[in-house]
Amino acid sequence: MNDNATSRQPRAKKWTDEKVKALKLPEGKREHRVLVDSGLYVFLRAKAGGDVSKQWQYRAQVNGARRWLSLGAYPAVGLAKAKSDLLIHQAAHETAKKGEGDHPVIVAQVARRKAKSEPTVEEVFKEWLEDKRLGSARKGGRPVRERTITVLKQNYDIYIGPKAAQHKFAKLDRTVIQETIDIPRRKGSPGAAAQVYRTWRGLVNFAMKREYVAGADPMRGIENPKPYRPAPVNAATDAELLALFKAIDASRLNEATKLAIEFQLLTGARPTEVRLATFSEFNMRRGIWAIPPERVKSDRPFNIHLSAEAQAIFRRAKALPRVEGNQSVFPGIGKGPMEKMAVARALSRLAQRIEDQGGKRLRPHDLRRTFRTMLSRLGVQPHIAELCMNHQETETMRRVYDGHDYFGEMTQAWDKAGAHLAAIRAGGALVIPIAKKTAA
Repeated sequence: MNDNATSRQPRAKKWTDEKVKALKLPEGKREHRVLVDSGLYVFLRAKAGGDVSKQWQYRAQVNGARRWLSLGAYPAVGLAKAKSDLLIHQAAHETAKKGEGDHPVIVAQVARRKAKSEPTVEEVFKEWLEDKRLGSARKGGRPVRERTITVLKQNYDIYIGPKAAQHKFAKLDRTVIQETIDIPRRKGSPGAAAQVYRTWRGLVNFAMKREYVAGADPMRGIENPKPYRPAPVNAATDAELLALFKAIDASRLNEATKLAIEFQLLTGARPTEVRLATFSEFNMRRGIWAIPPERVKSDRPFNIHLSAEAQAIFRRAKALPRVEGNQSVFPGIGKGPMEKMAVARALSRLAQRIEDQGGKRLRPHDLRRTFRTMLSRLGVQPHIAELCMNHQETETMRRVYDGHDYFGEMTQAWDKAGAHLAAIRAGGALVIPIAKKTAA
């Protein structure tokens, strides 16, 4: 660009935003400046496709040389704003000449460098996921499961990214965060809103540790839209278990589904752990089911003792007809395991029949709750019952000082559960007396 591309308009002409909008490049020129006010120019430049960009400019002395400096693009910056900004810049130039302040060009350069060094929400989110793949402090340095990464990405892609991806994390405020949380709330999905909240909470905590956030927590004052409130435990009593067994035996359910339901009651394992069990995980000589870490919620291998009743279920499952090469204990169609929703659909279909016989409606995870409740009724110590469930030890002192693995005690608990369920099947619910407080 050169000064020959500049035209001076008569001072008498009154410029308006409409006239600036109507400005066009002179024929044959790709760049052109038009003086619209004292010291204020519009710089026109041809763009691809025939469009013309318009930039507000003024000229100033910088480091001994005359330079064209920008005040912003039109129409984002209107005529009135450009005029007022020019006065501010000119005053700043005069202050800098006297040595009483920084030159506005230097201030702008520092601001641009700072902006480049401040990551966006999207950049911090990607860094956070990579950090999680390297290892999580909450998991003792082990990487989080890929399933967790998938959930976080879904929350980001659907709700967070579209609204906040390009925001600088250092300038993030609670209104942007709250807006993304409110999107699923307005759709009547408080659970999804809680997931978005937890994703933000983890992301902001990570950003604060990396010092991408200066000052206060941007989530301060934002509440979890659906705080965790455990629902009442839905576990079957002995009489209700008898009703369940009768309904299952009288049904025409797939045999693999029937066996999977009973196997879960005998082991207390999670529904997915049972559904995806393979023959290679079972050591029948030792009576052990070794669940590999990739299928365990805690990401650690877990051994379950198989009671005599659980071993009998395993043998029946092994004898089921299956496609050659199918190594799933509870086979589905083809070479894969039982279909994901098979047990849920079976319990739903049996619900009315179970209720007619004095039982209650159960879902797959309620079988696990029933196992845990049954251990308490059988007098198993709470910490042993929790270990059978593969729950994390909550007592800090025991976790730090107690090195005993309690597998012998856990074995007795699984055997008690097996014998108890066998007794229910054989002759009805066992009555377990509850000690009553007697008068002194």
